[in-house]
Amino acid sequence: MLRAHFLGRPQISRDGRPVESLSGKAIALLAYLAARRDAVTRDRLLDVLWPASAPAAARKNLRNTVWTLRKGLGEDVLDLAGDRLALTSALWVDTVEFERAVDSPAPLSLELYRGPFLDGLHIQDAADFEVWLTAERDRLLQLYLRAVATHIHAQRVAGNWQAVVELAQRALGHDPLHESLHGALMEAYARLGQRAEALRQYDVLRQTLARELGVEPLPETEALRRAIYSAQVGPTKSPSPIEPLQLGRRPVTAGERTAAPFVGRQVERMALDRALRAAQAGQARVALLAGEMGIGKSRLWDEWSAKLDEQVLVLTTRCLDATQALPFYPLAELLRRQVCLQRVVAPESPLAPVWMVEIARLLPELRALRPDLPPPATLPPDEERHHLFEALAQCFLALHRFPLVLFIDDAHWADHTTLDWLNYWLRRVHDQPVLVVLAYRPEDAGPQLIALISEWTRRGIVHPVTVSRLDDAQADQLIAALMTDPSLRQSVGARIRAQSGGNPYFLIELCRAAPDETPAELAALVQARLGRLPEVTRQVLQSAAVLDSDFDLALVRRVSGRSERETLDALDQLLGAFVLVGQAGVDNRYTFAHPLVAAVVRSGLSGARRAFLHRRAAQALMLANPAQTDSLAGRIARHLAEAGEIGQAADWFDRAAAHALRVAATGESVYFARQALALQPTAHRYLALAEALGRQGRLEEAADAYRAALDIYQAAHDQRGIARACLGLAAGFLPTGQGREIAHWVEKSLQYLDAQADPAAYAEAEFLLGAAELLIGRDLMSAERHLNESMQVALDNRLLQTAARSAFEMGNLSVQRGDFTAAIARFEETIRLAQQTHNPFQETIAHNNAAYALILAGRLQPAREHLQAGFQLAETFVLDSPWQWLYSTRGELALAEQNWDEAEEWFKRGIAEAQTRQNARQIANYQANFGLVARGRGDLAAALEWFKSADEAAARLESVPLRIHTALWLAELHIQRGELSMAESVLARAEQFLLGSERIMLRDWAAGVRARLSAALTQQPA
Repeated sequence: MLRAHFLGRPQISRDGRPVESLSGKAIALLAYLAARRDAVTRDRLLDVLWPASAPAAARKNLRNTVWTLRKGLGEDVLDLAGDRLALTSALWVDTVEFERAVDSPAPLSLELYRGPFLDGLHIQDAADFEVWLTAERDRLLQLYLRAVATHIHAQRVAGNWQAVVELAQRALGHDPLHESLHGALMEAYARLGQRAEALRQYDVLRQTLARELGVEPLPETEALRRAIYSAQVGPTKSPSPIEPLQLGRRPVTAGERTAAPFVGRQVERMALDRALRAAQAGQARVALLAGEMGIGKSRLWDEWSAKLDEQVLVLTTRCLDATQALPFYPLAELLRRQVCLQRVVAPESPLAPVWMVEIARLLPELRALRPDLPPPATLPPDEERHHLFEALAQCFLALHRFPLVLFIDDAHWADHTTLDWLNYWLRRVHDQPVLVVLAYRPEDAGPQLIALISEWTRRGIVHPVTVSRLDDAQADQLIAALMTDPSLRQSVGARIRAQSGGNPYFLIELCRAAPDETPAELAALVQARLGRLPEVTRQVLQSAAVLDSDFDLALVRRVSGRSERETLDALDQLLGAFVLVGQAGVDNRYTFAHPLVAAVVRSGLSGARRAFLHRRAAQALMLANPAQTDSLAGRIARHLAEAGEIGQAADWFDRAAAHALRVAATGESVYFARQALALQPTAHRYLALAEALGRQGRLEEAADAYRAALDIYQAAHDQRGIARACLGLAAGFLPTGQGREIAHWVEKSLQYLDAQADPAAYAEAEFLLGAAELLIGRDLMSAERHLNESMQVALDNRLLQTAARSAFEMGNLSVQRGDFTAAIARFEETIRLAQQTHNPFQETIAHNNAAYALILAGRLQPAREHLQAGFQLAETFVLDSPWQWLYSTRGELALAEQNWDEAEEWFKRGIAEAQTRQNARQIANYQANFGLVARGRGDLAAALEWFKSADEAAARLESVPLRIHTALWLAELHIQRGELSMAESVLARAEQFLLGSERIMLRDWAAGVRARLSAALTQQPA
């Protein structure tokens, strides 16, 4: 058996005997292929391992290395397909087994980890390989430490403290700077009654951190040391974690300290007053505080809002540069405020449970407060997004206070989803006393914000408030207030005013600088100010700058590694120096007074220090609130990427992309998926990107991503992956009704799909084939076989959503056959399955189609009841897309009752919905429906035009069922108009489509039309 051990010093063996003849490059090649998993192009291998060689020499080196490997290990160790190389299963690799076992409850992964990845291996003149090797070593070490932590926790819970000692000691041999391992070892010693050893371990940790990093142990470790020293932790104590100290302090907020005086801004305040009066009159308005960085937009808001009447409900939040890719970040932060959270979860809360369930997707901590909440409903992507938007709207309405003023600071950093919701909210409360105030920098505004501002301007709801620079008189007034020494003011005042250009923030910074500081750039001035801070305060500031967003005391303390008292003192100094500000109304949360300060601090960090702090920031965010980890995944990923943890960063970007999809934030999901791909391109990441693009409706880009995944899977001969990519491509054509494309890709997937190993994919494939054949108009028996197979596999494997979709299409098939009893039974089965899976969308359209079948069967009252249930579901769950079908069926009910005016009104509503969604098939159905209304009124000319339009659309769409319907309607109309030759032509076309068809209802209809045409021809004069 061939075995490769890459953890520790590399060792290759055959049947237990070492293979000694392999060069370092050969081992590096094997390890690189093993880590990548997918096949790697020869060009990529040349770039990584022989970058300094001429192309011809590099290719020769690669060929020689491959020959050496195949000679020493066997011909079958490498797959040399085309221009790509991959390892085969003939070689057992410890890193592969290690990653498979890392989450196992058995300690196999710990045994496999013998030491750093490829320990001692160094490849000269291969810088890219060395960079990759460093990152891979760290990634595998982190996996090992994660496994150790898991096993330590299990042994700790079991009270097996000797096992904890052994695990921690072994892991510290690999990472002596891992503070939590030192803590576990300290506690284990204390539990075993070895208090002196526990305290000695603390001293080892403190000396190691001081020597290697120049920092102190974390406050949690210090608290554990004190607890051990005072015998609070010892043999008689249960293994409960040490509670952090609660000092009950809160930061000083901006309003509680001496700030620069507020100068001027009378015009801007009057503009805000007018906007509020307009909103109070009963129409939602938007006030746009526009101005450059440091111009005083936030200060203007503070001063103006402080004087508002107490009856006005004021909500404030802000967007951040570091979180502009995190969906709903400013809204989620706002709802986490105690005043909002209490209102949402209180027993008397007016917020319905259906909306609370949706909000829990954004605020997972809600489920801890309300464990009785059911799981969220399963909805199509566009419905899911709309439902979540409405849930947020309901949250704000539940605050139950008007007028309401919502302030969003730094809106130029708003994420796409927040802006989409804001537009939705303004339409939702268009007739309510709501004022939205957005502070933003026009020069940094993205295309989406610019487009929204244009739309709001066209709607007449915008109140522009341009915050301009101070004029000379106002600048002098501010300088006079800041510089009390008249002689100093006289000597430098004019220079400061000129340098600031009337920008209040720049002016304030210049006034606070020492007299001899005359920097050419404000950044240099900020650096000079910060350089005067004490060392510990600068360390805390550096940690805050790396976090680069609002943060709390615990978070910055974890990152800085300082004690709680040191961190508090440093924060007080930074508040007093106007570097940080506290968030009003939120205890222990801080942010930078100006983004420039954070940028200047970060630019002054060394590369090693920056990477270290980013790594600690990522770890601190992971530990800060486990319930919110998914919502913080994007921030964690960014920190890991900055720390050079490429593999971990890519994994966290994956997690962020998945979370964004769960909260219907498709734009952010696409962003995160692309970030993961940029770091480590893999086939499964292309699939994730394709899904996100598909949910956005960007079908062509989604197809490109599926094809990229398909290429990788094909190169790697990954049959399951090939099948998944093909199914993704097939499903992408379902919304557009391109049945032939669906069938093509499903049939290709079936060449690779293992029905036994992947029943979910097999059931999906059979469903898609059945749906495709119904769209194309193939033999109904073939479609039925596919749908029956999908249904059976889905039910056998508890794939209830797939079962519901298959039952629904089987109902549609029965309608085409004219078997309305069977169709109604299938639709009712769909309703039951949809209820079991909490899928109100599927339930709604099943009610709709059941009503349609009942109308065709002449049973109008039960049809009305199903329609009423569908309408109720669509309204309750704020579903958008079902209305295009509900309105159609409601109009057809009116047609059956010969109420032409009512039918026309329903059809007008429905075609508007279909046009909004660019549903060409449904638009063609509505054109035919308008023809039926016109014919019912006796307007045969108008009916003819409508039927012709529907017939042309059906031909373009290649929809056989619709072409048969339109042909038969046209034939009937031509007979009615006496145009018998034209009737013969279109009827013959319908009969050709129906030749050998199982569509009994349509065949009977065609036979009746043929009889009427024959009778009309008989009655014609000779």
